[in-house]
Amino acid sequence: MSQKTITLTSDFGIKDFYSAVVTGRLLSLKPDLRIVTVTHQIQPYNIYEASVIVRNTWSSFPDGTVHLVLVNSTSDHHVIQVAIQYKNHFFIGPDSGIFGLIFEDKPEKIIALGDSSETESTFPELELCTSAAVKLAEGAAIDTLGTSISALLDTVPFKPTIEKNAIKGMVIYMDNYHNVITNITKKMFDKMNTSNKYTIRFGKYFTQKISPTYNYAPEGELVAVFGSTGLLEIALYKSSAKSLLGIRVNDVVRIEFE
Repeated sequence: MSQKTITLTSDFGIKDFYSAVVTGRLLSLKPDLRIVTVTHQIQPYNIYEASVIVRNTWSSFPDGTVHLVLVNSTSDHHVIQVAIQYKNHFFIGPDSGIFGLIFEDKPEKIIALGDSSETESTFPELELCTSAAVKLAEGAAIDTLGTSISALLDTVPFKPTIEKNAIKGMVIYMDNYHNVITNITKKMFDKMNTSNKYTIRFGKYFTQKISPTYNYAPEGELVAVFGSTGLLEIALYKSSAKSLLGIRVNDVVRIEFE
């Protein structure tokens, strides 16, 4: 059997012991694991930031990779832990609403991990998720890990909405280059864009053009693109959209169609 990979994305940070304990537990259960840390520096409880990171990374890994996504939406540990099969990959973590932000389609399988007594644990990411991840890496069928459920926790209030001839979305993330990433998908845009005439508005600024890539715009000029994950991004090419336009996470972004 080929060596399987487990990725780690969390809001544990690098100061405390949590990330090391999870990594140590994985290696204790299966010493020959290949573990790849995506990041432990997600802002605490920020599932929107985490969803952008995971959306941009998971498909770059080989089929069969297990992705531990250990970010909760609140400090409440009483959410269920789930294992998900999606396009030949596996995802494990708290059902905090994050997975609905990552996947474009409904997953093939969703399994609630453990029983009711186990889900009362103060650190279920360590006690449930690591065990499930290792079993999947060893080739276990996902159905053996728990009970099948039909749906994940929805994040409808934080998904784009359609208002007559407009899409209303929001800024969910800013990357290290201060490019602004929204929750508006290309799939939704293409469905609404019947005349190819539209205006993208955010605060007092607007643009009426979506470029193929960032470098289609002169330096310092406003540019909108659909990134590799299919999310609308807004930037000032080689400048900071955050500082120059005053855009912040949770700000409203509207696309109005003619």
